[in-house]
Amino acid sequence: MPSGSLINLVERERERERERERAMGRSLFKKEWGPAICMVLIELFTTGQMLLTKVVVDAGLFVFALLTYRFFLGAALVVPLAMIFERGKLRELKLKAFIWIFTSALVGFTIPGLYYIGLGDTSPGYAINFYNIIPIATFILAVLFRKEPLNMRSLVGNIKVIGTLVCVGGTLVISLYKGKVLHLWPTNIIGYHPKQAGAAFGHHHMRGTILLITSCLSLAVWYTVQAQMLKVFPYKYWSTVATCLVGSIQMAVVGVAMNREKATWQLKWNMSLLTIVYSAILNTAAKFVMISWVVTQRGPTYPSMFCAVSVLFTTVLDSLLLGHDLCVGSILGMLMILAGLYLFLWGKRKELVPESEENPKEELQFQGEDKINESGSNV
Repeated sequence: MPSGSLINLVERERERERERERAMGRSLFKKEWGPAICMVLIELFTTGQMLLTKVVVDAGLFVFALLTYRFFLGAALVVPLAMIFERGKLRELKLKAFIWIFTSALVGFTIPGLYYIGLGDTSPGYAINFYNIIPIATFILAVLFRKEPLNMRSLVGNIKVIGTLVCVGGTLVISLYKGKVLHLWPTNIIGYHPKQAGAAFGHHHMRGTILLITSCLSLAVWYTVQAQMLKVFPYKYWSTVATCLVGSIQMAVVGVAMNREKATWQLKWNMSLLTIVYSAILNTAAKFVMISWVVTQRGPTYPSMFCAVSVLFTTVLDSLLLGHDLCVGSILGMLMILAGLYLFLWGKRKELVPESEENPKEELQFQGEDKINESGSNV
């Protein structure tokens, strides 16, 4: 073989090797870092929505108008995805499926809308903690209605119960105990002053806490309803469009019944419109698509592991930008909720992931040894 041809062959082989390394690097990023980056972005979206919603609600924006426009815009944004990936499937929407969609919108959109009234009565750093009790509330309801067994004789069962109790205790601490105000950094650096007096720990604090708990319990029920809805109508994009649209109509009906003034429902080029567009694009459409992808990559418990990110971001930025006080009770309750949640999720993961999947390397090693032994015996 001529030397020039040999050199070209070696160069092509090197290029193919570099391409394989790049492909392996992209695959590793997709499986390991991609889901983590998506979840951090989702928690940042949640933090931004919490802060923006608090500002516009304090400025007098009607909560039901905000949610009506948000859900309607969210539905419009998901329609293209439904038409691309689930073309023609809307014809399969029957009465039974619509009833489940209506129920899903009620317990997953309309009743949880009370959360934003509770947010207006309290603060973002306080309200964000109640999101973390949703998995615990789901577990408690599942046990009460005998949808999930409670095995107190196993280590995993005891850990789940301990995590639940710690999380409930943290909720009680953060709700009932204030304690000393902590001055850890400069607060209210942008000079924010709400127009309304319903500030955190004010005269509406208890009402806000009750609304926050009610909305989180409703979301806990929603997970069960959502699972049943997808059994009857198993198309996630069209079901999201339909649920958002029905939720928007429900919000509009309740809102009009409470306040019929045209000025309440008018949109202007201000912070309220920015909040609606932000929450619809990033916290409804983008969040749905990203979480769906993450769950397919890393499993259903993986997104919950990043709840501490939004809690940390929201607590710090709420104090820095909006000037809400950090108290011993809120910090202690937050830490208890996070500790209880992670204990519970660890126990849940132990239940869902078989031991053989947790130690794939050992399993492969044993399989390799078995093959060697088999080949040796054949020889």
